[in-house]
Amino acid sequence: MRSLEAAAEADPAEMAPAMRRDAAELDGFLEFLAAEIAHPGLRASVARFVEDSSIRAALRGLPAAETHHAYAGGLLEHTVGVATLCREAAQLHPRLRADLVLAAALLHDVGRTAELERGPTFRATEEGRLLGHVHLGLRLVEERAAALETEVRAELLHAIAVHHEARGARTAEAAVLYHANQLDAAAATRPVE
Repeated sequence: MRSLEAAAEADPAEMAPAMRRDAAELDGFLEFLAAEIAHPGLRASVARFVEDSSIRAALRGLPAAETHHAYAGGLLEHTVGVATLCREAAQLHPRLRADLVLAAALLHDVGRTAELERGPTFRATEEGRLLGHVHLGLRLVEERAAALETEVRAELLHAIAVHHEARGARTAEAAVLYHANQLDAAAATRPVE
C-alpha cells in the first residue's frame, strides 16, 4: 500500500457486519415469545429480564459470539432465533414442557450481557474473561428466579448450563435447547445471497 485517501461519501457503518433482521421487529417478537409462557413462575422470571432496559439495550448492542452473530444486535437476533426454534419444537412434540424450553431459550445467553462490553471490539469484562457467559448467566437467572419452585428452577438452570454440551443434557428440554442453539449458530454463518 502506498497511499490512503478518505472516501468522502462512505459510511463506515456500511462496512461493518450488521443485523439481518429489523431490530424493532425482533424486540417485538422477543416480547411476544416471553408472553407465550403460561407457567407463572417462569413467566415472571423471564419478564424480569425482558422488562429490564439495560438487558434490552445489551441484547441490541452485543454480538452472540465471536463465531456467529458477531455484530451489534447479534445477541438479540440469536436469542429470538433459538427461542423460535424451541417454540416450534415444543409445538411439534407436545410431551416437551413448552414453557420450560421457551424460558431457557430466552435466557440461555443472558450471561453475555455481563461478559462483554459494548463497543466496536466487544471486549470481555474482567469477570467475563474469567467466568464466561454460561456461569454469569446462571448467576443472573438464580438472582432473578429465586421465587421459582425448586424443581423448575433446577431444570431451567440445567438447560442453560448445558446449552453448549451435547452430552450434558439430562432433560429433553435441555437437549432441544442445545440443538436449537447449534442450528441457529450454524445457519447464521452461511453466506447471504
